[in-house]
Amino acid sequence: MSLSPETEINDSDYKDGWRAINKLISQGKSWSGNEANCMFINLGEGEFADGSAVSGLNFEDDGRSAVAHDLDLDGNLDLLITNRTAPRLRVMRNQAQTSNSFVQLKLVGAVNPDAIGARVEVHLDDEQQTVLAQTRRAGSGYLAQASSWLHFGLSDKNVSQVIVKWPNGKVGHYDDVRKGQRYVITQGATDVAVHQSTAASSESERVEDALSPVIPFSRIVLPNPIPMPQLKINAPGNEEATLFGTGTTAAMAGDTSKALFINLWSETCAPCIVELAAITENKARFLEANVIPVALNVTSSQKPAHWSAPHAQASAQCINVLDIIQRTLTKRDIALPTPSSFLVDARGNLVAFYLGAVDTEVIIKDFELLKMNDAQRLEASVPFGGRWLTQAPAPSLLALEYAFTKNEMHETAREFQVGYIYVQMARGYVTMQRLELALEYFDLAAKEGPYFFEAYSGRGYVKQLSGDISGAIADYTTALALRPGDKVVKANLIAAKAELTD
Repeated sequence: MSLSPETEINDSDYKDGWRAINKLISQGKSWSGNEANCMFINLGEGEFADGSAVSGLNFEDDGRSAVAHDLDLDGNLDLLITNRTAPRLRVMRNQAQTSNSFVQLKLVGAVNPDAIGARVEVHLDDEQQTVLAQTRRAGSGYLAQASSWLHFGLSDKNVSQVIVKWPNGKVGHYDDVRKGQRYVITQGATDVAVHQSTAASSESERVEDALSPVIPFSRIVLPNPIPMPQLKINAPGNEEATLFGTGTTAAMAGDTSKALFINLWSETCAPCIVELAAITENKARFLEANVIPVALNVTSSQKPAHWSAPHAQASAQCINVLDIIQRTLTKRDIALPTPSSFLVDARGNLVAFYLGAVDTEVIIKDFELLKMNDAQRLEASVPFGGRWLTQAPAPSLLALEYAFTKNEMHETAREFQVGYIYVQMARGYVTMQRLELALEYFDLAAKEGPYFFEAYSGRGYVKQLSGDISGAIADYTTALALRPGDKVVKANLIAAKAELTD
């Protein structure tokens, strides 16, 4: 295996190679090609047939490991499959209808409790005196651990005897083994050390719960909501309109404002149609939670069937912006799928998004995110509970600003600059005549930068409206020092000086 250099190098080919590798990783691709999972059917006499398709195992996953285990204790071996790509874990339940029987054995060693290294022979009561053999191992394939239960398929045969060759060299013979049962065999017992497990019923119930349907999509909850930038859409009648935008939209949000659930769909996408029908069916629950569903068609201006909520056609700019947001936040260079959905709170901040079809019940449950504080949302953003050993990272919009700048979408990039957001918020509050809040946000903009001219000129205007003429003159003077030729600020400064003289 080649090693990375221990010192800094300037080899452009080497650096280009690493960039190419990292791009492959971000796109979810494999260095060695896709390793598909395959299943072969034993035809007997050393011949096998490829049964991957008929078994339902021919996924497009980049497979890594597969472990067989009777999860639901019905005598049929199920499969646990791990992949490098999502889904990282598949649980494949064996629902084949067969009259074949089985026996399952678990070994308990004296010194070696898991009996690693023990060899088990199951002798069948047939004319050929067939012997089935397995060795108890600690692992099973790459990065995998098999069950401690040894499974033997018996067809319709009975068991005549079980022989266990323990790791210490001793041999145990057990005659009272019946097909269709599970047994625990303990080393060193003086009598027949075979007994049937009584835990099957409760364990089976737990497995049934574990095999409940899983969510077949990517759900991303943001620990720190981000402001949504402007999205251009074509409203009914081909009228151009704008959704969101840092500043006015967010600033004007009040107690009566609604959150939005933005759904990207297409009339040629079957999962989209099913998803929108479920949202329509649950529209009352959306409205009860003050959430308005909005359908954005990515291919045409067509309206979803029976849809009575807002709808429009997503522009190329809208799709591109949402695509860059999801690529940046997931750190994956994979295109935005259809359908995709975005949950935006009443202040115009993205709270969560979903890549692929989503169960409506999951959406409705996630409405609770809209009510959470920062600490609660942080806990909700991780897949499982735990204890934080370090402080949570401070929120930052730099990655989004960089991503849009890199894609030469400079207007959108500016919407993720904190100083610009403060200026826009302040301007929104000026429009609403909420001057105290406007002054507060212009103050923040003046401290943050780099929009110092906008911050000082805006703050001067607010102070002038509030009657602080001296403060207005000082801010106008600072603004003109930054941009001497601005006619509007010059006019405001003259007016403020005249008002002070009066």
